[in-house]
Amino acid sequence: MSNANIHGVDHNSNYNNNYNNQYSSGQEGLFNRSNYKGDPRAQSIISYLKEAICPFFTFKSFSFIIIVVNIIIYIISLIPYGLSTNDYYFYFLPPSDDTLELFGNLHGFGLREKPEQVYRWITHNFLHASFEHIMSNCFGILIFGTILEHIIGTWKYIIIYMISGILGGLFSVLIKPEVKSVGASICCYGLIGALLGFDMINWKNLERIYGTKNRCMILMFPIIMIIFTIPLSFSTQRGSGVGAFSNDRINFVGHVGGIIFGFFLSLFILKPKENTDSCGFDYKIYFYSGIAAVASFTIIGFLCFYLLDHFKR
Repeated sequence: MSNANIHGVDHNSNYNNNYNNQYSSGQEGLFNRSNYKGDPRAQSIISYLKEAICPFFTFKSFSFIIIVVNIIIYIISLIPYGLSTNDYYFYFLPPSDDTLELFGNLHGFGLREKPEQVYRWITHNFLHASFEHIMSNCFGILIFGTILEHIIGTWKYIIIYMISGILGGLFSVLIKPEVKSVGASICCYGLIGALLGFDMINWKNLERIYGTKNRCMILMFPIIMIIFTIPLSFSTQRGSGVGAFSNDRINFVGHVGGIIFGFFLSLFILKPKENTDSCGFDYKIYFYSGIAAVASFTIIGFLCFYLLDHFKR
């Protein structure tokens, strides 16, 4: 018997080994597990909320670390030039544009003018445009990130999180190089895409993994997020409701890129949990299509961005 708690989170071993142990032994799936023993009426509201929202949260997880890092950087970004004086009527406590530029926002034309600032491909994922912006992203990491990290393991989770943020940013500047954007939301949507990919390559085992026979229900939330994200990415007229975000600092086009490359990354970084025919097709089809999509876009995308005059101001 392992030292795992009721959720199967073993703090003395990594997440991936714990996952393999708990599901190969025939235990109930993720959706059927409960963190609380005893009379439900005696359960505290904090315990209930943790069980309902983020049952796999631990202070040792990368998800918690990245949330803390994002919050610290956001607080620091409010100091150098104070709050933004622009009319960002959707925002509460928005850092100054000068601060975001100094700290490394994502701007296609700016990157072409100063190609040595390659750090912007990464730093924009740690900056945020407002209090609401960072809170929504941290909440997304808390829900999707903790579940995905528990299922696939910390290192694979980190790789998907970081690379989907970079490639999602590249996707956005290829389409709209004039936009200046910040936010961890590209990475968050990469996690949603990776969760969708995980479900596809484990399609025949989803009942055992999640503890529910309704596989369509498992896919419903990631798909709904995708459906709502894509229309917003094409609403780019400044000042026209939510479309103003697209030109101001929150990058909806990047969200689409995050979903796409989080999905393709998961196809070859993740593996079927039990048998290679669990996805309904030969797993090699998913594996090589994932590698081909990510590698070809990375090579062609960066070459086009840095060589074509279209991306000069």
